[in-house]
Amino acid sequence: MWGYLRFRYRRQARRIRRDVRTWQRWSANYIDRHIWGKWHQLRIIRRFLLVWWGLVALMAFGLLHQVNTLAALTKVMVPQPGGIYSEAAVGDVSMLNPVLPQTGPAADINRLIFSGLTRYNAKRQIVADLAKSWDISPDGKTYTFHLRSGVKWQDGVPFSATDVAFTIAAIQNPDSRSPLASSWGGVKVDAKGDETVVFTLPSPLESFMDSTTFLVVPRHLLESVDPSQLREADFNHNPIGTGPFAIKTYAPAAHEIALTANPAYYGGKPQLDEFDFRLYDTPQQTLDAYARHQVTSPGRILPESVARATKLANLNQYSLTLPDEVTLFMQNNDALLSDKTLRGILSSSLDRHAIIERSQSGQGLVVTQPLLPGQLGYTDRYVLPVLSNDAARQALDAASWVLPPGSKIRSKNGQNLDLTLVTLGGGDLARVANDIKRQWEPLGIRLTVKTTDLTELQQTYMRPRNFQLLLFGVNLGADPDVYSFWHSSQAKDPGVNLSGYSSPDADRALEAGRIKTDAQVRQGKYDTFLKAWNADAPAAVLYQTAYVYGVRDEAAGLVADRLVDPTDRFYGVEHWTVLQRLVEGPVRP
Repeated sequence: MWGYLRFRYRRQARRIRRDVRTWQRWSANYIDRHIWGKWHQLRIIRRFLLVWWGLVALMAFGLLHQVNTLAALTKVMVPQPGGIYSEAAVGDVSMLNPVLPQTGPAADINRLIFSGLTRYNAKRQIVADLAKSWDISPDGKTYTFHLRSGVKWQDGVPFSATDVAFTIAAIQNPDSRSPLASSWGGVKVDAKGDETVVFTLPSPLESFMDSTTFLVVPRHLLESVDPSQLREADFNHNPIGTGPFAIKTYAPAAHEIALTANPAYYGGKPQLDEFDFRLYDTPQQTLDAYARHQVTSPGRILPESVARATKLANLNQYSLTLPDEVTLFMQNNDALLSDKTLRGILSSSLDRHAIIERSQSGQGLVVTQPLLPGQLGYTDRYVLPVLSNDAARQALDAASWVLPPGSKIRSKNGQNLDLTLVTLGGGDLARVANDIKRQWEPLGIRLTVKTTDLTELQQTYMRPRNFQLLLFGVNLGADPDVYSFWHSSQAKDPGVNLSGYSSPDADRALEAGRIKTDAQVRQGKYDTFLKAWNADAPAAVLYQTAYVYGVRDEAAGLVADRLVDPTDRFYGVEHWTVLQRLVEGPVRP
């Protein structure tokens, strides 16, 4: 039995070895014929195959890319509520009270906390704010405003017409020393119930609606404060308004003022949770803060900062227009500048385009009139012709301003053409002043430039009219009523006819233009004014300024375009956002 089993085992083993050898020979033969052999044959057509394989890979990549692109097109980034918008601002904040308006960051913060009866929209048009509508009497002397119902102060107290009447009374009270008082002289205010307020003017004033953008303060918090003590009131550090944002943190000593969204705002709760202001000493520091991601906006980008701002990542620069004119005021009562022929030559000899490019980094628009393009009554028909250097020299020669041999300064009747210009130091106006000096020097006109700070400029030079030439910017507002700047009655402080300009024709035109309601009649009056103004050349208007506002590209909602005041950039601020999310959306064509 054992021998038989061993026989069967050996026989089976021989069969397995034989089958293995057979499979080895068959596999080697198959590989040689069908794989290795074919590979050698593929060498003949390998280039052809490689091209096809490359095309297949390319098509596969293209298909994948199209699928991804289509997926991306079906999703869009949309703004979402929440987040903090932080803005860098240059300057200090000493108080927040719109009856005692301040410049710079205080004005910006006031605009976010408080509301006016009306305000300017993105196109420089008057629109309703706390008022929902208004009526004007046929004689143009009575304005009746109908107020929104349900508006509350940020402490929950209902807003009413008595708050409006109280605010105007505070502005008009001489003890308050409000800078807004001149706009409300002689105006009577009467609250008719809670939702109607009536203004009665001593005479028609077509530009009165511009004054109704004033910001209203709460009667219930300030009526117990003596007007003479208004500047020291605790309210100024913890203000309560009706605007889209309320004070959260007032810490100017720590260079920060934080505002929180007002959930009861009548325009709807703001999309932002907070709107914060960080205070800095210089424009350079605001750009530093943006570069370090400390703020959403570096605020206004000045001409000297344009080059650096352009290099900052993700910074959108919005160029907004302001009704601001930089003007070279000439003291018409000065011994030299009382000569209107000389004033005309001085104005016409200036290359305003060069001034904008060299001193303003291109920010601005050449303007030569005391009205702005687009304003009612504007025309350039009476503009004095621009003089080249040669033409200016000939004009000076014809006016008997001669250049003695060997001298660099012209003279007439023993009097040298030697002028002094005063302006603000450390900014764009100082650069413009020095550019004017460079332009006049080849003509034989010597110009000395003096720069100072704003307080000294106003108190020492502007108010007493103690200057020959003054370079300064003025805001004309939305209406073409420039009575306060050029009527002879405004030649003395507190008027702002800084040149001391006096012309019976101009006076009559300005007086009529501000009271007429018919646009065509007003057009004719301001045409007469511009004709007289250009003939007399009391000043040299140089350019209209631009307001360039920088914002990180993650923020959305800015709609402002044509501003009356820099704070008008906040029109529609309740819709601003800083957060976004990706959502499914329609495929864009």
